[in-house]
Amino acid sequence: MTKTRPGARLRERRLAGSRQEIIDVTRSVLARSGALKLTLELVAAELGMSKQALYHYFPSKDALLFDVVLDDLIASAEAVNRACAAAPDGASALEALIRAYTAYFLPRLDAFRLMTMQVGAALDWKHSPAMLERLRPINDLLYGETEKKLAADHRAPRRDKQEPRRLAFTAHLAAMGFLTMRAVVDRMNDPLLHSDDDLVDELCRTYRAAADHRRTS
Repeated sequence: MTKTRPGARLRERRLAGSRQEIIDVTRSVLARSGALKLTLELVAAELGMSKQALYHYFPSKDALLFDVVLDDLIASAEAVNRACAAAPDGASALEALIRAYTAYFLPRLDAFRLMTMQVGAALDWKHSPAMLERLRPINDLLYGETEKKLAADHRAPRRDKQEPRRLAFTAHLAAMGFLTMRAVVDRMNDPLLHSDDDLVDELCRTYRAAADHRRTS
């Protein structure tokens, strides 16, 4: 096994620390300017470094924006995965998916808004296959445990092999829809008629009913 020299480890730590500082500063710039107006020049000026120095860490604006949201994408998916793994059955896993995902982002609506409404619109996904490859493992964290438990609930062979995954996916879509509405009305300072708890409870009841119907049909 090749040992890493102390000097190399120190450089790695400094590089990681510098990358995190750049990401943190970029979040501040995004809060003021938005993703569509963000430039590497703005970030570099805020950091007091040259644009060329910034390229050492991030080769493009897309690469920087992607890393800004990636931490929240992974952390939210890991929270969902833990909650769904602890669920006793498919219906409970669907509920756990909805509750864990909304619980992660409700206190972080700015991060959710940034991830879905700003960065998602600003990134040129067609020319970023490497970014898509980094995203794909997150799908299994989000849906894998629920898919397995839904499949185990229905032992008889089914013609539609994709149904458990699809049900988990639509539960995630429902949670995202709720959070999107909350992010919009929060920015408008126009609260929803129903409480967060009531709306999340309603989503959970709907998906529990869908899982129960599926299991008995």
